[in-house]
Amino acid sequence: MKPVSGNIGGEIEIIVQDKHGKTIKHFKKPMDSFVNNMLKLMTLFDAGAWNVIDTSGNTVGFTLKKATDLYWYDASILAPSEEDNYGILVGSSDAAFDVSQYNLQSKIPNGTGTGQLQYGETSEVGEGSDYKTWQRAFDNLSGADVTVKEIGIAAKVVREESGILQTYYVLLARDVITSTTVPNGGRLIVKYTFKINP
Repeated sequence: MKPVSGNIGGEIEIIVQDKHGKTIKHFKKPMDSFVNNMLKLMTLFDAGAWNVIDTSGNTVGFTLKKATDLYWYDASILAPSEEDNYGILVGSSDAAFDVSQYNLQSKIPNGTGTGQLQYGETSEVGEGSDYKTWQRAFDNLSGADVTVKEIGIAAKVVREESGILQTYYVLLARDVITSTTVPNGGRLIVKYTFKINP
């Protein structure tokens, strides 16, 4: 089917390197889909409110302008190194994608212990008139192979509540990928590209 003007989609790119920096796996594929939180974000522009489910399963509302003691404050997906609550995330579950999902099904935590990966920063690495690309590297210093089966991208959203800043984490997209082994000492690089008329 020919895309309708204004469609939004995307592509993911996965690169696995061994401990010497040699690429041992590399593939691209279309995104499975955005989750419902992304669709709800669009209502921010017509209704002035964004009501989402955060990664803890709580319903949270944000508004563009002050309404009583709540208002939109700040949001970001550019997570620093070692931050595993937002930015590009990875997990070990191959549970099927569902639009109602609000978190990875089995997130791999940041660290150097068994089953963990060390998270680099999520950074913007490309931008054009119809796309934007973010990237994050994950180093395996766990002492054994780590298998990744799902990836996602989440935002940190901050709002003021009665003069106190509160932080929430909101999943925007989740993709199930071909089972990908990151060898001990190796690196996984994940790229997300959001596109208009992909």
